[in-house]
This record gives sequence, C-alpha cells and structure tokens, in this order.
Amino acid sequence: MLILLLHPSKSYSDCRHRHHSINVTKVRSVHIAHCMTGTPRTLYKEEVYTTYKRQALDILGGDLFVVLECGNDTEFIHGSRIEYHSQEDYSAALKYLSPRKLEWVPLGEHFGAVDDRAGYAKWKRCLKHIENAEEQNGIKYDFIVRSRPDLYFVKPLPSPDKLPNDSILINPYYECLEDIPSGYNYTWGTNLTLCDEKNHGLSDIFAIVPRALADYYMGIGYATFAPVGVCGQARYEPECLIKAVLVKEKVKVEMWPFIVKIMRPARFCHSQAWNKYNSWC
Repeated sequence: MLILLLHPSKSYSDCRHRHHSINVTKVRSVHIAHCMTGTPRTLYKEEVYTTYKRQALDILGGDLFVVLECGNDTEFIHGSRIEYHSQEDYSAALKYLSPRKLEWVPLGEHFGAVDDRAGYAKWKRCLKHIENAEEQNGIKYDFIVRSRPDLYFVKPLPSPDKLPNDSILINPYYECLEDIPSGYNYTWGTNLTLCDEKNHGLSDIFAIVPRALADYYMGIGYATFAPVGVCGQARYEPECLIKAVLVKEKVKVEMWPFIVKIMRPARFCHSQAWNKYNSWC
C-alpha cells in the first residue's frame, strides 16, 4: 500500500514552474490467515457467524480457511443431547463468511495424527491449506488466527499492529481470573490468580499464532514424547498436550484478555456437568 503525501503549490502558475517533492511512505501490509476447524454445531446461528465476521475477520482482514467435521445424528456432550444439523443448515453462514477454502471431512478422519482428542488433526489439515495458498500467493502469512466454528466473539480482536511476532497468544481459563480487563493492554504470563498453574494445560479454543511458530502449534496432534508432567494433575487432559509441546519446544506463550465463548444450545446449559466459564447460551 502506498500513501502519497502531496505538497500543494501556492498557485496554479507555480505548478508549471516549480518541481515539488513527493514524499512516499511505504506501509507494509500484515497478511492474516484465519483457520476455523471442528464440528460446526452452532455455527448456523446468525449471532455466531455475524459476530465472528465483525469481531475477527473485519478487524484483522485476511483469508479464511475452514475444515469442518461431519457430525452424527446426535451428540452427547457433558450429559446433554445435542441435535445434529446437516451441511445445508450451515450454507447461510458459510456464504456470509466466504472462506477461501472449505473442506468437509468425515467423522473419525484423523489424518494419521497421534492424538486427535480435541480435533488437533484438523489444525494440521488447515495449515496444509494455508501452505497451499502461500505457494499460490508467493508470500507467507504473518499470523494464523485459529478458532472453532461455534465460538461467540464477545470482544473484538486486537488490530494487527498490536500482535507480537515472538509469542503465541491464547485466551486464559476464565475460571482462573477475577476479571477480564477492557482492551489489550494487560496480559498474563503464568499467574492466573485463582488457579494453580502447575495443574493446568492451555486452552484449546482459540489462539493467534505467529506464522514462524505455526508448525509447533498447528502440528500438536502429531507430537511424540511430549513432557505431559508439566501439567501436573491435568496431565491426562487433551489440553495438556498444547502446553507440553510448547514447553518442550521453548515457545513463548502469552495469555491475552480475549473473550471468546463456546455458543451452546440452550438445553446444554440445563446440565450441571459443564464448564460454565467458557460457554455462552
């Protein structure tokens, strides 16, 4: 993008007799890839896909890559029965979001992943689509914004100029905090106030990843010999793998005050056995 700053002459006649300098300021564009993966669930809800566009895509710009998993007739999540929706039910959402790449994958397709409990194989699959686009574009993206299709973005994402190049940004566990500050001037390293950080993994619902660190994060499902002991009592939880791999690879992680919630069907919220802190009904 070129911004031309023209210094006007005092009169029309001056323009014919003087040479005026033109200052050219080059502004480098930030290239963003958005990666949405998983079972679509509540993506059909208008408030989900319109908010995602307004709070994420419109702020950061870039290309959207979508890998969706076909579902069963019903799912049982935390003791609650969730009705299945057909691919056609999501057509309005996908038309509105207009992804550069959309792929539907069969249920149970793990693409050779070692651990796909949290859909990690689809992260790597999405990265493959991003790599293909980079080859076509002849330029690499600067950041990958990874999310799931049923997220409700309560708070707009930060503008590209605020994003660090050396850290993966992840939403905190909301149950571990007393408050989420406005804006993005406050971040957390390891102190989450209300939780013992030694017995936690890292949230798997959302992240902003510098492209240079994407192979570590997006390839988590293919990692071996991850030191899961760093999660303490949570070592057997799927989200522990994120923390273990990034610790092993010495990747810097920061928790930023994102507010992203999983949009749940109303009946899901009648169940007592669910994580109310990351959910929105």
